[in-house]
Amino acid sequence: MKNLIVLILVAFAVCGGVWLIYFFPYYKDYYTMQEVVQSVSLTWAAYNKPRAETEITMQLQKREIDYITPQNCELKESGGEFVTSCAWQVDVYPPLIGGRRLDFEVEAAATKDGRLVTE
Repeated sequence: MKNLIVLILVAFAVCGGVWLIYFFPYYKDYYTMQEVVQSVSLTWAAYNKPRAETEITMQLQKREIDYITPQNCELKESGGEFVTSCAWQVDVYPPLIGGRRLDFEVEAAATKDGRLVTE
């Protein structure tokens, strides 16, 4: 019985390690992109749309996220708010599991007076 419990714990550890190695970097980038879109929305509210478009490029380079491009992002004005949204897909191929597509989307909005809109 003790060997079975050890075997189950080892299996969980291996599965957790595989998840960390293959999937965690993309989820980390997802949370980083939430900060990026907030920054871009605030930049747009403070300055102008061209400056916000430049901010996307600068933030992606600064944070070394090279598989997400400014073309994955959209800047639109909606109801007096400056909305930045980014959507992207990543195909991950862990061994023995097969391929898996991860879909991500983040969005942030700022008002003209420089406040982030929270929902």
